[in-house]
Amino acid sequence: MRSNSLFRKWFLFLSAIVLALLLAGGGHAQAAPKAKNVIVLIVDGCSAEQYTFARRFKGAPLSFDPYRVGAIQTYIADSVIADSAPAASAFATGVRTSDKFISIGPHANALSGVPVPPEELRYRPVATVLEGAKLLKKSTGIVATSRVTHATPAAYVAHTVSRGNENDIMEQAVYQGIDVVFGGGRRLLLPKESKGQRVDGANLYDGLKGWGYQIVENRQDLEKISSSRVFGMFAPSHMDPEIDRPRLHPDQPTLEEMTRKAIEILSQDPEGFFLMVEGSQVDWACHANDPAYLLSDLLAYDRAVAVALDFAQRDGRTLVLAMSDHNTGGFSIGNQASNGIYPQMKMEAFLDPFRKMQASSVRMWELIGTDPTAARVKAVVKEGWALDITDADAQKILSLASSYRDSAYQAIGEVLCPKYTYVGWTTHGHCGGDVPLHAFGPGRPSGVLAAPDIARVCAEAMGFDLRKLTQRLFVSAAQAFADGRVAIDSRDPANPVVTIAAGGKTAELPVNQNRLKMGEKMHALEGVVVYVPNTDKAYIPLQAVHMIRGSRAALPKITD
Repeated sequence: MRSNSLFRKWFLFLSAIVLALLLAGGGHAQAAPKAKNVIVLIVDGCSAEQYTFARRFKGAPLSFDPYRVGAIQTYIADSVIADSAPAASAFATGVRTSDKFISIGPHANALSGVPVPPEELRYRPVATVLEGAKLLKKSTGIVATSRVTHATPAAYVAHTVSRGNENDIMEQAVYQGIDVVFGGGRRLLLPKESKGQRVDGANLYDGLKGWGYQIVENRQDLEKISSSRVFGMFAPSHMDPEIDRPRLHPDQPTLEEMTRKAIEILSQDPEGFFLMVEGSQVDWACHANDPAYLLSDLLAYDRAVAVALDFAQRDGRTLVLAMSDHNTGGFSIGNQASNGIYPQMKMEAFLDPFRKMQASSVRMWELIGTDPTAARVKAVVKEGWALDITDADAQKILSLASSYRDSAYQAIGEVLCPKYTYVGWTTHGHCGGDVPLHAFGPGRPSGVLAAPDIARVCAEAMGFDLRKLTQRLFVSAAQAFADGRVAIDSRDPANPVVTIAAGGKTAELPVNQNRLKMGEKMHALEGVVVYVPNTDKAYIPLQAVHMIRGSRAALPKITD
């Protein structure tokens, strides 16, 4: 009896082991799936209610609808409501940072419930997943319909304490050596004497050409590109709203066309690629309370995501993440005008006003001109939105517009949507709620994620450690050369240079660039030099430390 009982115990024990091995994958632990390529698509300033609106207007599912896997908490280090700069920085670096910061560690003030950041993280540059992909020898790309120096794309390519430092952001973007950059912002490549806005006198446009980049400025030339490194600069500033583009600048490519071309070029790299695509202007549409602008740009984003998903489904080794950084405008399907009829509201009655809209409120305000009258407002609204508005409403738009100054166009949607449509808005600003997350491919996440988790998902899918990456790319020059002398040469304030004297050697490292000069020789570095005025600290790649020290030690790996 005892031997039978012992046998049964051993049998059950061994059975449990076999079952566990089978569940684990046939006798060995399976590593998390790795992705050869990662495509991140961000629709700025959008959430579930806008998706529903676009889906109804389209009359079909959105391309990313089948892949909704969870949601993202959007709060930042010092606010329950996110600005695009810290929101995108969390997506890019895995670090929750402060308002207006671009991929720099937060300041000391923390939101209730958010841990106070350790001193060594405050104001320190933190590495991005794009920089990690580059160190893995993958090709990299950025696509946006804003200036490529705007908050969201900037967070992936630059490090600065203010999203407004767009000259610095463009310089870092150029010296990062990104393979494909498509969007607006040509003026930030050019000095003022060439009708640009650079304050440092640099002509980065010519610099790119000298480094072998092709520069294209219209959709026709974009279509001809089949390989190589390329900057596509399709507007001096931002590109047009999609609803206005066909009439104003039909030579500007669509977001879909830029995404397709970026994937076509980047996918030729046998090591894989990382690509960030932003539908930049849905946010601006919602700031303006403009449903026509919202629909056209959100559906343009929908088509761009379809391109990415089509590639990923054919490729089988590509992780696609599609999401928003925060909501904007407090958009709702339904408003006070609909209260009495909402139980019987029919789809066509709801959608009919939007089907007739042919211009953004931004464009309509331009057409109203610098000497606006109620009659002019009525005529422009009739042409652009097909609405017959009253004299009183036209005058109300003019009165409200005067209080908005540079964003006077916001008055149009604020006045007209509550009375002439059945959509509502609560604000012209951002909102603090969670936003939907969509994902497809190896390493796909699920559930409710914190915004910094997005960077960690990307890094893990590609197989590197963000902490190790930051330690390799951003070393405090003062700490690394405590036995020497580190100074910031600001004799030319627009072109500061980090100077280091140590061990009988003198080195110069221009801020925002990836260059190290020792003697007469210039060396290319694997990352850019960053100076943080708030702390008067300069950060340089560990590679530069080794070069100045004359060390032949191997750089530490960033892989897991």
